[in-house]
Amino acid sequence: LSPYIRRPFWAFSDRVAPARIERGQLITQTTGGTSMACVLRHVVAERPAAAVVVTDGFIEPVDHKLVRDALSRTRIHVLVSRHGSPAELKTAGLPYTQLKRFPS
Repeated sequence: LSPYIRRPFWAFSDRVAPARIERGQLITQTTGGTSMACVLRHVVAERPAAAVVVTDGFIEPVDHKLVRDALSRTRIHVLVSRHGSPAELKTAGLPYTQLKRFPS
């Protein structure tokens, strides 16, 4: 997918950090954990036209005002891994698609 990713490219954990993909591996300086709040604050500050967020969905509850602020400026769609949980995304009102098993 690398040719389709606009730069700069970002990764997140409990903070947003610059990232790149080398030989199929994500290279970044994140800390672990998953905070959707830091992603939404980044979107509000940077104001991209659109953002695709890839996550397992296991995130903390998200402030609904922060979600509204981010969605008012940016088209956001979240991709949730096949074994992830979209529960908090659904509660927060963030549009998402959960990946299904890829047929072999």
